[in-house]
Amino acid sequence: MKRDGRNFQLPRVKSINTSGHKFGLVYAGVGWIIWRDESYLPSYLKFELHYLGGTEESYTLTFSRPGAQIIAQYYNLIHLGFEGYRSIMENCLSNARLLSKALEKTGWYICVSDIHRKKGQHVYQGPGDVEYGNEGETSADYNAGLPVVAFRLSDDFKKDYSHVKQESISTLLRVKQYIIPNYPLPPTANATEILRVVVRESMSLDLLDRLITDIIAVTEQLMQTDAVDIAAFQPGAAANSVEKVHQSRGLEHRERHKAKRPMGEGVHRTVC
Repeated sequence: MKRDGRNFQLPRVKSINTSGHKFGLVYAGVGWIIWRDESYLPSYLKFELHYLGGTEESYTLTFSRPGAQIIAQYYNLIHLGFEGYRSIMENCLSNARLLSKALEKTGWYICVSDIHRKKGQHVYQGPGDVEYGNEGETSADYNAGLPVVAFRLSDDFKKDYSHVKQESISTLLRVKQYIIPNYPLPPTANATEILRVVVRESMSLDLLDRLITDIIAVTEQLMQTDAVDIAAFQPGAAANSVEKVHQSRGLEHRERHKAKRPMGEGVHRTVC
């Protein structure tokens, strides 16, 4: 908790929480949180239990649930220990850096996360300046962070392929069985949308190579597709398409005679 000032020494840090089902390396259903002191613990989270003449306070979920996740987490903590977790996280961070650099090397993407940049460097210099790491490097040589890669289309790509929307990348990757969400940043920066990949222990180099290959293939597919065809599966990009202009008003079947634009007069696209 002392590394890089991520602790209660920062006055605005009131609590620190961890999801065990992510980097705790157990399945979903466990997590923990530490408050600066009891005064910051919201009163509505406190649950009082009056039992056997005494009162106990609980700050967890107030319904029955299995304890398997707790046992699994305890086992991992004891079995792996600090050095074990550090070794696993170093591998995850190494894979995340490799993914980040591969994406930026294409010139099509810019990483918003900067765990792949040398410590103290926070500015994207361009694909020509991307350098792959040397043997023996550790996360200490790079900016601190989680093994999470957040990236977006580069400005040059958007200029050259303005008809390609970033959410289409996510859509086509889902067809290949990847769930890589595309969403805007918080309100103060919501003009920027990012794609996000969480690199976990299970991501081997073979899977990483496949993911990079598929991202490149999907991007090239969109680059080679014209604006008319791409509008067929690109959400939100075809608000004024011929299909939208002539679409049905969506009336119920029993009121179909009232439709201003019935389905029979619509324009429909077929896909083979």
